[in-house]
Amino acid sequence: MPLVTFYTPERVCWNDDALGVTFFVVTKPETTAKWRAAPATPLEEVVNSSDVFSFKTNTDGISRVATGDELQAAFKTTDVTAVVKSILSAGTVHAKSFELDVDSQATTAMNAAANAANVATSAATTAIDGMKGYLSSFW
Repeated sequence: MPLVTFYTPERVCWNDDALGVTFFVVTKPETTAKWRAAPATPLEEVVNSSDVFSFKTNTDGISRVATGDELQAAFKTTDVTAVVKSILSAGTVHAKSFELDVDSQATTAMNAAANAANVATSAATTAIDGMKGYLSSFW
């Protein structure tokens, strides 16, 4: 039973306590540490999106793309590339990994597909039988 480890994208967060805003970027799994070791790595190889997102710190608020005014207030620039590099350098990385038993997951998926096919076949057969009875009532 082979276990396979999966990694979620990383969210690298930087809090601006003065503004009460958390800024973050989303990176590909396990790339932030590699970028920190070699900052010359092109950002396209690290980030999922060139956007910088923000949300009000200590809330369950919805995150959104940070505005130019927010970037200027927090980072003293609206240059998104510079802000992304700043967040990657100093931010806190949040990521998760999980393991799945590939064989049992594949078996579960195949069983679910087979059950769905059986239900669909049964429903189609019932519908066809019903149509036959309906049509024969006219003849």
